[in-house]
Parts: sequence; structure tokens; C-alpha cells
Amino acid sequence: MLDIIFSEHTLITGLGLATPLLFCALGGSICSKAGNFNIALEGFMLIGAFFGVVGSYFFKSPLAGVLLAVAASLAASMLYGLFLLQFKAHEVILGFGFNMFAIAITGWLLEPVFGGKGSFYDPSIPSLKAIDIPVVGQIPVLRCLSGHNILVYLGWASVIVLYLLLYKTAPGYKMRALGENKDAISTNGLSALKYAYLVEMLVGVCCGLAGAYLSIGGLTMFTENMTAGRGFIAVAAVGFSGAYIPLAALASIVFGIANAVAIQLQGLGMPTQFVDMIPYILTILMLLPEMYKHKKI
Repeated sequence: MLDIIFSEHTLITGLGLATPLLFCALGGSICSKAGNFNIALEGFMLIGAFFGVVGSYFFKSPLAGVLLAVAASLAASMLYGLFLLQFKAHEVILGFGFNMFAIAITGWLLEPVFGGKGSFYDPSIPSLKAIDIPVVGQIPVLRCLSGHNILVYLGWASVIVLYLLLYKTAPGYKMRALGENKDAISTNGLSALKYAYLVEMLVGVCCGLAGAYLSIGGLTMFTENMTAGRGFIAVAAVGFSGAYIPLAALASIVFGIANAVAIQLQGLGMPTQFVDMIPYILTILMLLPEMYKHKKI
């Protein structure tokens, strides 16, 4: 049984399942460092997933799907930023509002855009192709790193790029200053609003890529509320890691592998209800130290 659960196949599946969590956690970490506890990741990702299918289906190109997913999620994140930064909306209420809005708008658009309700699937929709890495693909254990689509590798690269951006560049210092001492930016004659919107742009791009992976990264389809809480798991990864990008990435991979193990257990005949709880139980367990640290329990 353990050989089946903790196999290369489980690891391959886990890395794939971790990808949307990883992108969202990266965006959420940047937001958190900038002083915005963003719980609208779920909504941004869902909008990205819907428009990923729209782009891939109508333009017959997975690249068009990815670009449209990013554009749609970016537009949603900028709208979120408008309400948060200009209209001074409460970030938690605004986040829940955007999540509910995303479920409603994507569910409603299914009929006028695709002519159906609930879900849309068409075998002609092109998906992102797997990339085989010649040498790595022949090495035991390491071959689990081969055979993924471009978004998986882009996710890993994004960990490095966004870490360097946030901790090794002047714009990154200024974005982090938003969360540490916002007045310091204005005192130095810089626009805090400009960098706050830059943060929202980055989270929009990240969540758009997460949504594109969900809808056209493997199975090319969209179903209502297909994000199924992944955005909130990403928020948990941000909380567990203290918004430190490398640790948030590691937490995302752990969640992804836990989800893959749950799928394997379901295949071995364990009750579906119990199996479905595993990733969320792990989410709660990983948050317990953070809750204790802040005296919430």
C-alpha cells in the first residue's frame, strides 16, 4: 500500500497539483509583505480558469488561453485594487465579495459564451503540452521532474524571480515598505499608490497563471467553482510561511503532494469523504503554530 501511495506517480501528480497553489501563494506572499492580507486569490484564479478555456477554445491556441487568463485575472485584481486603495474597502469583506463575484460571473457566463450550464468540455480544445527533459527523464526519482507542461516549470522559476524582485531590487524594497512603514515611501517623495497597484498587478498575473493551469494545463474544461478552495489553501500556505516566498513554495508543494496521496487512497477504496478532507486537515495543522504564535488559540 505504501509503495502505491509514495510512488513516483504520486510525486509527479503532486507537483502538478501544487502548481496552482504555488502561483497563488507567490502572489499572496507579495500582497502580505505589502500589507494586504488578500483572500481574493480564489476569485482571481477562478476568473483566470474560465478565460483560459475561452481563449484556448475560440483561438485554438493554449498560448492564447494563458494570455487571456492572465489578462482577465489582472483586470480583476486591478478592480480589487481600485476598491481597496481608492475607496478604502475592508480587505476581508472585499476579498470574500470578489470570491463570490467570481463564482457568480463565471457561472453566469457559461451559457452565453458556451451555450451550457454547470460545466463546459470540448475535446477540440487544445491543452498545454508536456515537456520531456531528455537526461532527467531517464534518472530514477528525478524523472518525476520531467513530463510537465510549461506552467509547472514557470512556477518553479517564478519562485526565484519573485524572491529576487522582492528582496534584491529597489522596487521590491519599496513594495515591502508598504507593509512595514508606508509613510516612509511618501516621505521620500515616492508614490505609495503606484507600488500598491504594482503589487496588485503581480498577484493578478500569478493567479491568472494558476487559473490557466487548472483549466487548460491538462484536462481542458471549465466547471463552476472548479477552484474548490485552492485559493484558501494558498492563503494558508502564506500564513504558515509568514509570507516568505521559499517557505510558501515549499508549503504549496507539500499541499500538492498531500492531495495526490489523497487521490491514491481514494483509488485504494477508502471513503471519498475522508479522503477529500486530507488536504484541508493538513491546512489546519500547518496553521496551528501560526495561530499559537499570535495567541489565537
